[in-house]
Amino acid sequence: MRAVLRLLLALLASLGLVGLSSCSPDPYPGEEGAILHMSLRGLAKSLDPPVIGVEYSNRIASQVYEGLLAYHPYARPFQLMPALAEQMPTVSEDGMVYTFPIRQGVRFHDDACFEGGTGREVTAHDFVFSLKRLGHPKARSTGWWLFEGKVAGFDAWRETLIADIEAAETAGETVDTLWGLDRDLPGIVAVDDHTLQITLAEPYPQFLWTLAMNYAVVYPREAVEHYGKEFRNHPVGTGPFQLAEYNPVYRVLMEKNPHYWDNRVPDPANVPADRLEGWDWQADIDEGRLTHPGERLPLIDGIEMRFILEDQPRWLYFKSGHTDWLIPPKDNSAEAIQGKELSPLMASRNVRLTAIAEMGTVYTALNTDDEVMGNVNLRRALALAIDHNWTVDNLYSGNAQVAESLIPPGIAGYEHGYHPYKTADYSADIPRAKELLAEAGYPDGIDPKTGKPLRLRFENSGTSTTQRHFAERVRDEFRRIGIEVDIIVNTWPQMNEKMRNRDYQMAGLAWGFDYPDAQNILQLLYGPNQAPGINRSNYDNPEFDALYEQSSTMSDSPERTALYQRMARMVADDVPWIVRVHRTRNNLQQPWVSGAYYSEVHDQWVKYAALDVEMRERLVAEWNVPVRWPLGVFLLLFFGILGGSVVQARRTKGLQKVAA
Repeated sequence: MRAVLRLLLALLASLGLVGLSSCSPDPYPGEEGAILHMSLRGLAKSLDPPVIGVEYSNRIASQVYEGLLAYHPYARPFQLMPALAEQMPTVSEDGMVYTFPIRQGVRFHDDACFEGGTGREVTAHDFVFSLKRLGHPKARSTGWWLFEGKVAGFDAWRETLIADIEAAETAGETVDTLWGLDRDLPGIVAVDDHTLQITLAEPYPQFLWTLAMNYAVVYPREAVEHYGKEFRNHPVGTGPFQLAEYNPVYRVLMEKNPHYWDNRVPDPANVPADRLEGWDWQADIDEGRLTHPGERLPLIDGIEMRFILEDQPRWLYFKSGHTDWLIPPKDNSAEAIQGKELSPLMASRNVRLTAIAEMGTVYTALNTDDEVMGNVNLRRALALAIDHNWTVDNLYSGNAQVAESLIPPGIAGYEHGYHPYKTADYSADIPRAKELLAEAGYPDGIDPKTGKPLRLRFENSGTSTTQRHFAERVRDEFRRIGIEVDIIVNTWPQMNEKMRNRDYQMAGLAWGFDYPDAQNILQLLYGPNQAPGINRSNYDNPEFDALYEQSSTMSDSPERTALYQRMARMVADDVPWIVRVHRTRNNLQQPWVSGAYYSEVHDQWVKYAALDVEMRERLVAEWNVPVRWPLGVFLLLFFGILGGSVVQARRTKGLQKVAA
C-alpha cells in the first residue's frame, strides 16, 4: 500500500496538486511596475567594456552603456544612427578624420563613485579615456583587434605602454588599467568638451560599425578608480537603465534611469528627420512593430534578466508567462513551432513569432591549393551533389534557410536568385554533377590514377551528434556520385592548425558576422589573406582581389553594394566554398510586449520594449490555473485503497482468531 501511495503522491506533485493551500508560485514576489522579464542561457563574464565579448554580457551592457552611435531599431538592412553623438560625424575628403559633436546635457548614472552620488555630464574627454583604456595592455581587451592598425598612432602608443609597464613592474611598481592612460594619443583627441576627433591610419569604411559595439561605449574614470577590479560587476554608464542588483550566478535587475536624456522612438509619420533613407517605416507600422512612435525612452520601469542555464526550465518559464522573450530550445521547438508556423497552443495565446536569419553563413570550405581540390569542375560537382532541403529539414529541424550566397539576407550585397551550382528548388542534381565530374577527369567518380573511387578527406571539428550527422551526410551525398569520403575527427585547435598549414581538403565551418557589412565575410576569400591567414580556402582570384581592394575604401553606397554582389557571384562560380545555410533564430514574444523589433545582431533593441502589465497579469493567471480534476480521482483511489486495506486487515485478523 505504501508503494501505491508514493506513486499517487508523485502523480499529484507532477500536476501541481500537492500543497494547493500554499502561496502562488510567482517567481517575482513583491515586484512593482512594468518590469521586463528575460532569461539568459549563460553567465555574464564581465561588464567592463574592454572585455565585453560574450552574448550574455552584451545583453546586459547594452541597456546600461551607450556609445557614439547605435543601431537603428527598425531599419533593415541595418543602419546606424547617432546616440551620444549629436549627429553622424563629418568625415574628411580622404576618409581619414572623423569629427563627432558630443550630445550636451547627457549625464552618467547617479552613483557612489561621484561626489555626492550625483552623475556628472559626459564630455568628449570621457570618450578619449574609454577608447584609450580599450587599448591598455592591462585591460586585456578582447576587442583590441577592431582598432589594431586602424587608428593613427594607437599601435605605437600601446607598444610604448607595454614596454614601460614591464619596466615599472620590474621595479616593483603596481600597475593597473589606469597606469599611463593620460599619455597623449594623436589619433583620438578631444578638440573641446563637446567635440571628439578620431584620425585613422588608413581608410576604414567599416569603422563606424565598431563604434556601435559595446567595446566603444563611454564610462567615467571615477567608476574605474572607485571600484577597481569590482568595476566588472558595477557598470556605470549613460543608458536607459542602471544597475540595481547584480548576482552573477542568479540574476540582474536594472531600473529605469530617471535622468535619461531625451531619446525617443522614431516617429517618421510626423517627424521628417526620422525618415531614414532606405527604411520602409510604413511597413513597420503596418506589421505592428513600430507601435510607440515619438514616445520617450525607456517605456518600462526596469528589466530583470535571470540566468537560467538549463533548457527545460527556461522553456517552462516562457510557457508559464514568466519570461517575455525566448528562442525555444531545440528539444522544445516542436511544442512551440510546427513547420514554420506557431503551434496551436502558442497561436491560441497570440504569441508572436519572429523568424530571423542569423547574421552568418554555414559553409564547407574547399582547399583550392590542394592538388585535387584545385579542380574547379570537381568543386562544382560536389556542390551540385548536395540536397540542401534535406539538410535544413533533418540537420536543422527546419530552423535554417538555404544559403543562396555567402552574404546572408539583410546585409547589403545579398542577392536572391544567383546560385549556378544549386538547383532552383535546392535539391541535388546528380546527373549534372556526374557530367561535371567527368569534365573534371573523374568519370563516375573514378580516380584515373588508382582506378578506384576518388577518396576525399572531410575534416570535422568536434564529436557532437550534430557535427557527426553533418559529416556523415557529406559522405553519403558524395557517395551518390561515386566519391568516397574519409571523415577525420579533430578538436578545433587541431583542425585550425591543419587549415593554417593548408593540410586539408574539405572542412565544415561557419562564420558569424562581427558587424553587418559584407566586407566582414568577403575578407575570408581575399587572396593576400591566404593561410596561415583567414582565407583558409586559399582562394586566389585577381579580379576578386581588385574588387575587394576597391570596395575596402568606399563608404556604404549602391556602388559598393554592386561590387559586393559581383564578388559574391565570383565565389558562387568558382566554389571555393559550398555555402550551406543561414541558421534561423525563431524568437517568441509574449502578446503583452510591443514596440521592440528583435535582432540577433545587437541588443540595443531591448530598450524599445513596452509592456501591458494588466494583460500580462490576467493571462499569466489564466495560463497557470491549477488542474484540480485529478484531485477527485486521487481521493477516490486513496479511499478505495484505504477501504480495501481495512477490509483486508479485518479478514486477516479474523483468520488469525480462527487459527488460534
